[in-house]
Amino acid sequence: MAALTACGAVALIAPLTTASANGDTWQPSTWTGPVAGPPVPGVGLPPATVPGIAQPLPEGYDVSPTYEGQAQCDPQAKAGTQKLADLIKATYGADQTVWIPRACDIGGQSEHKEGRALDWMTTVRKPQQRANAEAFLAWLLGPDQFGNPYGNAMRLGVMYIGWNDRIWRGYDVERGWTELKGCFSRTTTGSDTVCHRDHIHISLTWDGASGRTSFWDGTPMDGPYCPRAKSSASLVSMGRSADMVGIEPVRVLGTRRAIGVPERCRLQQSTSSSDSKRIYARVTGVGAIPVEGVAAVAVNVTALGSNAPSRIRIWGPGEGKSDIVVKVPMNQDASGTAIVPVANDGTIALANAAGATDLSMDVVGWFGIGDVPNVTVGTPGEATSMSQEQAPAPAPSFEPEPPAPPAPPAPAEPVDEFIAVGSEVGYETDPQGALQPGEERIVGLAAVPPTATAALVMVTTREATKRGKIRFATPDKGSAAAVKFRKDKVRSAVMVVPVVGSQVLLETTRKAAVQVRVEVLGYSVNGAPVKVRNAQRKRIVKAALDPGAPMTVGPITGVAGLPKRGKRITGVILSVTTRTKAVDAGNVSVYGLDKAAPGTRSAPVMPDRRQTSLVVTEVGTDGKIVVQSSVAAKVKVTIVGWIRR
Repeated sequence: MAALTACGAVALIAPLTTASANGDTWQPSTWTGPVAGPPVPGVGLPPATVPGIAQPLPEGYDVSPTYEGQAQCDPQAKAGTQKLADLIKATYGADQTVWIPRACDIGGQSEHKEGRALDWMTTVRKPQQRANAEAFLAWLLGPDQFGNPYGNAMRLGVMYIGWNDRIWRGYDVERGWTELKGCFSRTTTGSDTVCHRDHIHISLTWDGASGRTSFWDGTPMDGPYCPRAKSSASLVSMGRSADMVGIEPVRVLGTRRAIGVPERCRLQQSTSSSDSKRIYARVTGVGAIPVEGVAAVAVNVTALGSNAPSRIRIWGPGEGKSDIVVKVPMNQDASGTAIVPVANDGTIALANAAGATDLSMDVVGWFGIGDVPNVTVGTPGEATSMSQEQAPAPAPSFEPEPPAPPAPPAPAEPVDEFIAVGSEVGYETDPQGALQPGEERIVGLAAVPPTATAALVMVTTREATKRGKIRFATPDKGSAAAVKFRKDKVRSAVMVVPVVGSQVLLETTRKAAVQVRVEVLGYSVNGAPVKVRNAQRKRIVKAALDPGAPMTVGPITGVAGLPKRGKRITGVILSVTTRTKAVDAGNVSVYGLDKAAPGTRSAPVMPDRRQTSLVVTEVGTDGKIVVQSSVAAKVKVTIVGWIRR
């Protein structure tokens, strides 16, 4: 038996056959069906090793996988994915090539873009590599030490596997191995990559990606997922009273202790617009909250032990938009506060953007019906270390009512202004599905307040089925702006779109479906103009950058028609072209000198491919910016425009 490895596993020698090490020549096959191991095992393969574990597994079992497709882009390798890659290398040699991240702009939906998929580069056409692959799959899909079918795959959180023309689904094991992408008829070596003959692809669930399953730490991730739920309720009122009635905190939701839900469960992400993974928590008639006459409630929401970096959204059923109340890092807790309108059935709604998490929610006050808009969300709380118990709600302080203050002075005239927000994702179609031909979709833009009248956004289109156009209009189809897209091309454009109540209407042409990402760069209030100016195109960088080495450029003020005084500039629009010979994908960040790095959209770097992207950045000290690449790359940066204060 080999020595204990760094990842806590040992490699066990397991001769599969005693036949010649030359093995057989790969032959196509149309076999499909359930099997606890690799499909169509090779004949006459050399001996191969299988992974082993250094400690006994618990009898307790992890929750069965469900399909959790990519819902965001965060390519950094997640803990469980990296552990599985390390296990493969510990078993089959440190020289094995295992890829995990993939740049956001490459290809379509993929768990590589969330750091929870890996490609083990091993080919079916070489006997030893095929023997390694089949030994690994026989171990992975065989029973665990307690005889549970597919036990190791279930404990590792394997969502699906692609190998040798076929796909196996952990969330639908009864189907077994089925044909992958029409590969039975694509037998040439040119199809080896798309048909997964030269690598094994493994996508993990978020439980598996978290690195906290029973395989790794002996503690099963056994919290079931909350059932689907729907609501036909509508808001009690479109407005609330100005004053809150403070109460002792009332816990209305606690998923770990089955408070407010039928049984203990975790709120999981929705995988489509019709998936309806929601919690509708009743908030009226509980504690000191009246049964009727409640227009809105003030709540504290805590996400506990999220298995993914995620955002918790909250809204009143029947409301046209939702707000982010909590941003939670992976394997941590985080809290946030909100004032949420209440539906006529006494509920408010919560949804999870990625993975699964336990939730607790306390009501700390309520509002009667009035004329104040029902829109107030507090800043999501900072992350804390992951706890095993529900975090107690902070107790409110009650002070004696102070004497009435003197009458305030007359309010000042409203100020017209533009507010820059850096670059925040306001909306993206991935979680809900692409815009379909001729579809009209009203969406809320995160980071844009209800008082905004226009937003400066960067719109990125991709995976279009045909060329076409997206129209951005107010929900009543008033003023509008439009952007064109091309078939199967990634295109970015900076534009000004009209908004009403944080919402905008997206409408696409009748013959094309397209994925859309809208990044908010800033917004205007009270009708203030958003001043985007073209520049006299000027290249300011042409260099080979070393990974991680920042390059200071400038001053760029006064160049290409930009003002000489940086105070007049809200942001600079840059065209960034990248190319690399490195095998790893990466990104180039551009940010103002002495500014937070990076507070702007990054430009992807893709192996063996020239890529041009738009980036908007602030100007830093003395009019200078910083350009930095995560991998070795050739980079060109050109000024194409600027945003005037």
